[in-house]
Amino acid sequence: MTLNSTPAAPAPRIAPALFVVGMLVVAGVAIAGTAAYFELHPVHTAAPPGPPATTPPQNTSKGPTTETIVDDLGRRVAVPLNATRIVVLAPSINDILYRLGLGADVVGLGCTPTEAGLLGVYSPNQTALWGLTASMCLDDFPTLNDQAVANDSPDLVLASTITSAADVATLTDTYDLPVVMLAPSGLQGIVGDVALVASMYPGNTKAVPLEVSLDDALTNASALDTNLSDNGNPIPSVLLAYYFDDGGYYTYGPGTFGESLIELAGGSNVAGSAPLTYFEMNATVVLNDEPLVVIYGTSWNDPALVSGETVQNWTTAPYWSQLNGSLHAIDVTEITEADPTMILTLPLFEYWLQPTLQTSP
Repeated sequence: MTLNSTPAAPAPRIAPALFVVGMLVVAGVAIAGTAAYFELHPVHTAAPPGPPATTPPQNTSKGPTTETIVDDLGRRVAVPLNATRIVVLAPSINDILYRLGLGADVVGLGCTPTEAGLLGVYSPNQTALWGLTASMCLDDFPTLNDQAVANDSPDLVLASTITSAADVATLTDTYDLPVVMLAPSGLQGIVGDVALVASMYPGNTKAVPLEVSLDDALTNASALDTNLSDNGNPIPSVLLAYYFDDGGYYTYGPGTFGESLIELAGGSNVAGSAPLTYFEMNATVVLNDEPLVVIYGTSWNDPALVSGETVQNWTTAPYWSQLNGSLHAIDVTEITEADPTMILTLPLFEYWLQPTLQTSP
């Protein structure tokens, strides 16, 4: 039940039938699948990443002050400090920028050119909160429109491993754009990514308070987890589902961010021994496992799917009325995108899983 030092993973906004295919990883970079919703598929590492490696700012007469940083894939990237034109190729990164007060600097977004458009990648809540518009969309499927990215004249590109290695190479080698890859290996890695982005914006007044709040959420959850172990408190079995169809529930297997949320909040993942990290759990198996807590995601972004993601429509899920555990709805973006919001959701998970020990957040 105790969280590993750097637990692994969840990831994208793929149609469920294509979900596993879209999570294939080659050379550390995910093969471009369908519209990226679940973010990435990080792996376990021995310890949380340390502070971002940097070199001292360099003043030159040929351009703005720059700094060399090391991104999550170990790439050394010379980036301009205080960039004002940013292209963002993953929803989780926008969450960091918004919380750091940098949302107004975003000029382009990776958006799959489907009928859903912007809402195929970002939820209505995110779109409104972050001030996103369809005019900011850049086609990123089946491959990224690198020329369109360059046409936005960004001075910084922030991407995750849903952007292919080939596209990263084109952006850096052909268009000479600095591309920083954010791919946290676990919940603590998200805090590291906040620090990494903040290092490119020296003097940002929101960075330290945000890092403190994230560290506090992880520390408090770890303390709760330790208390449960030391005192023999009951550990409820939990189903965390982000989608359903007639066959069953799409959920999180071993080594995922979803499982980390469950375990750190004081629960046990009913899919913890599953053969796949992300998969559909047969409805009959779910019924037989009798999870004591069911947490289910609503407001899937794609309008073609959102009709099946409302609280009301979840009642049509197979055997739903026969599930005896407590049922809790949550915006699906809070459990599928590896960003600060995911960590700040922990107190709510703790309250649902251990209501006698955790007060309502």
